[in-house]
Order: sequence, then structure tokens, then C-alpha cells
Amino acid sequence: RSSVSEQYRKVRTSIDFSSLDKQLRVINMTSANPGEGKTVTCINVATVYSQAEKKVLLVDMDLRKPKIHRAFDLSNTGGVSGYIQDKSLKNNIQEVDTYLHVMVSGEKIPFPSEALGSNLIKDMMEEIRKEYDIVIIDCPPMTAVTDASIISNFSDGTVFVLVSRSTNRDVARNSIKLLNNHGANVLGAVLTKVSKRDSAYGMDYYYYYGE
Repeated sequence: RSSVSEQYRKVRTSIDFSSLDKQLRVINMTSANPGEGKTVTCINVATVYSQAEKKVLLVDMDLRKPKIHRAFDLSNTGGVSGYIQDKSLKNNIQEVDTYLHVMVSGEKIPFPSEALGSNLIKDMMEEIRKEYDIVIIDCPPMTAVTDASIISNFSDGTVFVLVSRSTNRDVARNSIKLLNNHGANVLGAVLTKVSKRDSAYGMDYYYYYGE
């Protein structure tokens, strides 16, 4: 019921209404740089969807620097890398509650970009689509690797996360241009670490996302 929760619900609503002709089931989130609030945004958007009694899967596809498991105090075993090894969806998903499930990154694997672009991961995503109402994917930042561009190819929409008064405008534009060039459906952006003085309205608009 806090103002922070309300902002996340607004993000959920914006995603839902960003495409009226096509259902957006798989959403990936990325940012220009590390530490811009991407992971926390993923976690909280997934949470507000689950509070609406949607069956939600939160997937950590940052195979190099995973963080989702820490937020939920889960073991970083199995998950995406586990699926690559045993091709079992059931064995590699952990349940947080009735509506919110998590697929961690899992143990590190060689050549993450090649793995994410493989037919095996595409098959995994098709299987996930059949099981869940909403899938939120946490991706690496754009300036680090090309993984987010690869992931956007099997997502219905991409949300770009940037920091108020911090993210370089040119870097952000280049990141979005790169996503568009790879065929991503960029739905919009979430502005993080916004204070009251940054708000045009000066109301209950303080919300802080960290990573």
C-alpha cells in the first residue's frame, strides 16, 4: 500500500496496456549500465503481477552475475544452467509462493551468449510460455555484453531501466538503438532512483530502486 508499491503497479499497468492487439507474456528488462535498479525492478514487477493472482515466473538470465537468488534467499543451483544439462523445467524452478516462481541462473557455464542463443533455450522458453501467465526476465546490462539483445528475440517486449540524473543520455540512446536493431519490441522505460524534487508533481512520488 506504499507509494513505492503503487509505482510498481503503474509499471505493471503500463506494460499491460502497451499492446492491445497482442498479449505480452514474456517481458525482459535491461539497462545501460550495472547498478541502475534493473534487478529490483524485475523482482517487484514480478511480485505485483503475482499479487494480481497471475501465475508468474521470474527468470535470472544474467548468467555472469546473477542476483535474483539472493533476493529470495534461494540456492543458485539448477535454474537456467540446470535446464541446459537435464532439459527438465520442473526440476529447475523454485516456488516462492503459490503465484510466484523463480528460475535462478544456476552454476556458471562457458560461453553464456552462445547458450542463450541456442535452440535449447528457445525450446525452454516455449515450454515456459505454456505454463505461466507472465514471465519476467532479468538480463545483463547492455554495455557489458550482447545477452540482452539475444534474449529480446524470444521476448514479447523489452523494458529499459535507467537512473534519474545519472544514466548518460547518449549511452542510453545507443543501447536502445542496439535493441531496436536486433528486433526488440521496446515497450518503454522505467526511471529509477527518483526523488521528490525530480517529480513534476511533487506528490507521493518518491521511490527508490537499488541493485
